[in-house]
Amino acid sequence: MNNFIQFYYEKLQFYEEQLMEDLAELVSIRSVRDETTITNHAPFGRTIRDAFDQMKSIAERDRFLHEDFDGYAVHLEHGSGDEIIGILGHLDIVPEGDKEDWTFDPFTLTEHDGYLYGRGVNDDKAPLLAAYYAMKILRDLNIPLKRKVRLIVGGAEETTWECIDHYFKYNRQPVMAFSSDGDFPIVNGEKGVVQGSFTLNNEHPSMNKSPHLLLEIQSEKQRGYICEKCIAIFESSSPESLKNLLLEADEVIISNQTVTAFYKGEKTLSRNPQKGQSGFFKCSKDLVGIREGIRNAEEFIRLLETFFLEDVYGKKMGLFHEDQEMGISTMGIPYVVYDGDHFEVAFDYRFPKGQTLDLAIETLQSFSDQNHLDLIIHKTHDLLYVEPDSKLIRTLQQAYIAVIGENAGCITKGGISYARALENGVAFGPTFIGDHPNTHKPNERIRIETLYKAIIIYCETLRLLAS
Repeated sequence: MNNFIQFYYEKLQFYEEQLMEDLAELVSIRSVRDETTITNHAPFGRTIRDAFDQMKSIAERDRFLHEDFDGYAVHLEHGSGDEIIGILGHLDIVPEGDKEDWTFDPFTLTEHDGYLYGRGVNDDKAPLLAAYYAMKILRDLNIPLKRKVRLIVGGAEETTWECIDHYFKYNRQPVMAFSSDGDFPIVNGEKGVVQGSFTLNNEHPSMNKSPHLLLEIQSEKQRGYICEKCIAIFESSSPESLKNLLLEADEVIISNQTVTAFYKGEKTLSRNPQKGQSGFFKCSKDLVGIREGIRNAEEFIRLLETFFLEDVYGKKMGLFHEDQEMGISTMGIPYVVYDGDHFEVAFDYRFPKGQTLDLAIETLQSFSDQNHLDLIIHKTHDLLYVEPDSKLIRTLQQAYIAVIGENAGCITKGGISYARALENGVAFGPTFIGDHPNTHKPNERIRIETLYKAIIIYCETLRLLAS
C-alpha cells in the first residue's frame, strides 16, 4: 500500500460521520421526476431541484466552486488547469414502488448488518458522494494536480437524459472521465439499446364453436423490468374446463362465465431477462396450449409461439448477436396488454459489437412489416466500448490494483450509464462482484465497506488522472 492510500484512509475516518449525515440528507429527498411541479430552474420538478440545492449546500459548506446550469445539472470543481478530469453522477431516482415490499423506510437512511438502505443509496447518491469526498480528501491533502477535477451532477439520468445534453451544450468534454454508476473493476462496454413496442390490431372472433374468448390481458406498463405479473381474462361457455387447461397460472378465479388467470414471475431487470422468470412467458404457454379453444387471438398466439415464447436473446427475430468481448444480445419483454381491440407487446433489446443501432431498427421494422405490426421506438442508445489498452483504462486499472491488490479486468454490462455521454469515459464502480445492491428494486442498499473502498479507489484514480 503506497503512502497516499494510507493518508486517504486516515482522512476518510475523519469524515465518516459527516459522510453519513450528507447521505442521509440526500436519501431523505424523494427526487423522482415530477412534471406537475416544473418551474424555472426546476425542469424536472421540485424534489430534484431540492436534491440539487442540498448538494450545492454541501459544496458551499466545504467551499468548493460550483455552478448551476438552469436546474438541469450542477458541477463542482477542484483544482485548476486547461484540461478537465470528469466524474459523472446523478441525483434523480426511480420511484420506490410499493412500500410494503420494503423492510425499511425507503427515504430514511438505515444501517443494518453492514449495509446502508434507502432508495437511491446505490443509484446514485452514495456513489456520487464517494466521488465528492474523494475530491475533498485530495484537496485536504494538498496533492498537486495539473488538471481540473469536475464532478458533474445530472437530474434526469433515469428518464430522458435532457440534463446531460443541456450540460454539454455549455461545457466542453473532459479529456478523461468516469461515471460512478456501474461496477468494479471497469465497465468498458455497455450494450446498445432499443426499447419500444409492437402493436397488433386483433381479428374479430371467428364463427367457429370454440368455447373460449380472450377478453383482456393486463400487465403494468413499465420499462426496466421484465413482465413480472400478468392477468388474462376470458369469457367461456365451459369455465371449469378452461380452468383445467390453464396449467401455468398461479391462480384462477371463475365468476359465472368469466375466467381470470393470474401469472407471477420474478422482478428482474429487463436488461438481464435471462436471470428471472417471466409472467408473460407463463401466460404465453397457456395461450399456445389452448389456442384451438380460443375463437379470437389466433394471429397473436402464432406470434407468441413463433417469435417471443422462451426467447430472451432475440434469436427468433433474427436479432441475436455475440461478441467475444461484449457477450451476447438480450431481448426482454417489459409488458403485454390487450384491450379487446389491440395487443401491445413491449420489448427491450440490448446488443454487443457486431450489431449496429441502424441495423437493429431495420430488422425490427422488417419483422413488424412482415407480420403486420405497428412498431413504436421508445428509446435508443448506441453501444459504448473503450479499448482495454487505452490510457484511461490503464490508469483506472493502476488505481484499482493499488487499492484492492487485484487485477482490474474489463467487463460489459447491459445497463445505461452517463459514460455513454462521454467522448472518453467508462462506468467505474461502486458495486463489487458479490454485492447485491437491489438497484431499482425494494430494499436498495450499498455495503458500507463497498462505499469506503470506492472512495479510496476514486481518490487514487483522480490523483493519477489529474496529475
